[in-house]
Amino acid sequence: MVPGTGVNVITGANASGKTSLLEAIHMLALARSFRSHRLASVITAGQSACQLFARISTSSGGSVPLGMSRRLDGEHQIRLNGETLRSTSELAMLLPVQVIAPAGGGLLDASPGVRRQFLDWGVFHYDGRFYGLWKQAQRLLKQRNTSLKCGTMDASVRTSFDPGLVRVAEQLDELRAAYLAVLEPLFLASLERIVNIPDLSLGYYRGWSKDNSLADVLQESLHRDQQLGYTQRGPQRADLRFTVAGVSAAERLSRGQQKLVTIALRLAQGELLGKRDQRRCLFLVDDLAAELDTQHLSQVCEQLVAMHSQVFVTAVNANELADVWPANATLARFTIEQGRITAVE
Repeated sequence: MVPGTGVNVITGANASGKTSLLEAIHMLALARSFRSHRLASVITAGQSACQLFARISTSSGGSVPLGMSRRLDGEHQIRLNGETLRSTSELAMLLPVQVIAPAGGGLLDASPGVRRQFLDWGVFHYDGRFYGLWKQAQRLLKQRNTSLKCGTMDASVRTSFDPGLVRVAEQLDELRAAYLAVLEPLFLASLERIVNIPDLSLGYYRGWSKDNSLADVLQESLHRDQQLGYTQRGPQRADLRFTVAGVSAAERLSRGQQKLVTIALRLAQGELLGKRDQRRCLFLVDDLAAELDTQHLSQVCEQLVAMHSQVFVTAVNANELADVWPANATLARFTIEQGRITAVE
């Protein structure tokens, strides 16, 4: 398959392989599936590994080969232009990808971890300092939790963990808050073009009380942390809060409205990426026509085209997406049957 640089429409019957194609692209971008954290779910039954290959466009106008091998035993190898990539973060920076899959639900009623992952994806691409700080926080939290479980969290041990964790957590909080301040107006503008939801607000919880320092919070919760064996408060508990007129949006909005909010959030992240450093987000859009009416579908498709991003969108039949694209959209059409992809002239 040689996809177009604009919108690629892939049609085919259910179970023909449409979502598997999107899943393969996602794995090339993030080394994991967007449908499951279990590697076995994406490897052919009876096989011990999967291999993926693609060519990635460069800023100079050329392209380079990208290959990946993932094994059931956890081993993996990623090679770009003949060189082995040391971490999946290099891969993620190379191919910023967003998934719009309404059938999978929205962010509003998801777990805090899912919303935090959404937030951190944006901060990772927005500020180069984020990933190093995030890794430091993960290391310090792991060490602190190990001490808590072992019952060795005395004052001398705390001085080796807590000050560093506090320092890193405060920096992560600043980066997350700064990113959301820039993202929020883009999100609200994107949402307004799709659906009218008055009084919707986007809030941010940093992982501990805004009225107390993390150092004080860690000290006050130490006894309970020791009982539980893990750190209750900190940057690992950061979350996004959505409210409508002061009430939880997950309780106030319909499932359809929640999905539209999630789509607007992902569109806004892609738009911000382009505004920040002229990078284009790659969008994987799975069976959108099955979830949205024609009016909402057209508004989403118009925003996708306006970002000049590469888009892969699936549908059961071509008629579902026949009249939803703006006149300036560049479309490449493909059909898929039993995993075989054919270009439509």
